[in-house]
Amino acid sequence: MKSPGIQLKMLLAWAALVIVLVLVGWYFSPSQRKSRDRLADTPVPQATPGLFVYGTVRDLSGAGVENAYIYRSYASYPGDLLAMTDAGGNYLSDFYSIPGDEMITIWANKTGLVFEPDKYYWRHYFGYEQVECNFLAQLPWVTYLPIVVKELK
Repeated sequence: MKSPGIQLKMLLAWAALVIVLVLVGWYFSPSQRKSRDRLADTPVPQATPGLFVYGTVRDLSGAGVENAYIYRSYASYPGDLLAMTDAGGNYLSDFYSIPGDEMITIWANKTGLVFEPDKYYWRHYFGYEQVECNFLAQLPWVTYLPIVVKELK
């Protein structure tokens, strides 16, 4: 028969093994994998100052808008193409190094559509950022005012 000290050590070892297996199972579960996979293959360490932008472009029915262009500009620089949406309306930009403080503007564009919000605008302080910018695409509202003509007598 084993001594109580050895039995306690074996029980603690089994408990630790079960905890490790539960944590590993949780880490590799499909729900956790989805959230990790969005930015899992980032080639830049998080210590590097800069920016990733990701998100979706959807229409009023909730369907993804394909081939919408996502642009980025800094305070005093013109806009640059950041990304383009896939068939599901999702996009993920490359990493863009930003060595200091900068005002960032992100917007979406596709011919024949307007977007809500019109732009995302914020101050990027020195550091690493991952920012989600989602857009809702819709047809522009066209308002026609009737022209009233009064006959002259």
